[in-house]
Amino acid sequence: MDIENRLTELIRDFGRRLPDEYIREYVSLAEHNECAVALENLCTQLSEYDVVPTPGELIVIQELSDGLHQERETWDFLGRADL
Repeated sequence: MDIENRLTELIRDFGRRLPDEYIREYVSLAEHNECAVALENLCTQLSEYDVVPTPGELIVIQELSDGLHQERETWDFLGRADL
């Protein structure tokens, strides 16, 4: 599965945990070859809305981030209980 499809699937998995307008926006970004922006924005909003990804979702986020050559800081704050 390519990065765009995998990212789109991940974003949609957060559909009941984030506002619909964010989900639509990030899916649109991913579909328009702005995957890095979509993933970064998704991670920011997950933190803002106190959404803690499951361990499996964190693995996917990390793998996508690595595939997009993003810095670890893009996602490593997610899931920390001390935030």
